[in-house]
Amino acid sequence: MSTVPLVVVAAVTVFLAAIVGGRWFLVNELLIDRLINATLSWDLAAIVLYEIASVLGMRDLGERLFLGVGAMTLAYAYGFARLLDGMDAETLRSRQRRYNRVGAATGAVILLGPALVDLLGWPLGTPAAQNRVIWTAGSFVAISCGALIARACVRELRTPDPTPRERWAYFALLAFGLYCCFASGVGALRIIAGMRTIEPGLPWAVTTFVMLAVVTALIAIPLLSAVLVRSGFDRDGRACRRLRPLWRDLTAAVPEIVLLPDDSHRGEPMSRLYRMTVEIQDALMHLRPYEPASSDEPGMDAYARRIAHAVRAKTSGMPPRARDGIHTAAPELIRADDRTTGLRDLLRLAKEWSKQGVGVTG
Repeated sequence: MSTVPLVVVAAVTVFLAAIVGGRWFLVNELLIDRLINATLSWDLAAIVLYEIASVLGMRDLGERLFLGVGAMTLAYAYGFARLLDGMDAETLRSRQRRYNRVGAATGAVILLGPALVDLLGWPLGTPAAQNRVIWTAGSFVAISCGALIARACVRELRTPDPTPRERWAYFALLAFGLYCCFASGVGALRIIAGMRTIEPGLPWAVTTFVMLAVVTALIAIPLLSAVLVRSGFDRDGRACRRLRPLWRDLTAAVPEIVLLPDDSHRGEPMSRLYRMTVEIQDALMHLRPYEPASSDEPGMDAYARRIAHAVRAKTSGMPPRARDGIHTAAPELIRADDRTTGLRDLLRLAKEWSKQGVGVTG
């Protein structure tokens, strides 16, 4: 790891820290998301501690800190791999606590091992020899994680269910899983050959950073989606913003059509958009008796003016017209049989509604 220039490590670490922090805040609802976030958090902590110790000239201490904290990284990574491979979520929740206990105990032994050896006088070899044993054991855990991830990806790619975007994600995860197997296997052989464990050389360092970029891109996708949803810049959020002036005026005129609040989907743009379209369509139906007499003027702009007239008529207390005088051209302009087409029609109406002289309230 020290083969890579410090400025590059620092830049990548800060970037990853920003993504992990964002994921803890915005992408943390599902078990698999929490496992990913925990894995990356412990991994970042291990990297930061190693680099700090290296900068201070304590390379051996840095390696031990990296291994001790990295034990928790492997504990959460193994849980993620098992869940991705198909383990039941409830089963994994109970087993993850066991994995965490093993990781915490292993990390404590790694960090406190030299002090205990000196205190008790146990002949467990030099610190370098101990580190080689720890690295070898960690490599086998990493190989098992990579194998589980790769197997899960191959299984999913053999089914027709994934979308094209999901297939790309599975291919990237498959490459990462195979890399974990290959790199960890080669690392174990290097350890057995007596090579320094923490410095793999420039080619391996470059490959590691390439795979890190792939993983970063994968974990950033749901974070970007969450940011877009929170900011209202996703597709459903944009549609809600465009419909809001129309929805606000119509529901103010016909408040009885407003649906009861559903806290189970609070803040979800898709649910909010569906409620808005249903309420707008119901309001348009209720306002039809208040529209002016039939007009030959076609188009959505004319229909928007008719609805604005109906809103003013109802809010001013005017009586509705007789049933035989109700205008019937609305279904041709606002089609409710297909949600996609109906939403497109409502967006056209909202565009006309926002034009000067059509809106009713401020």
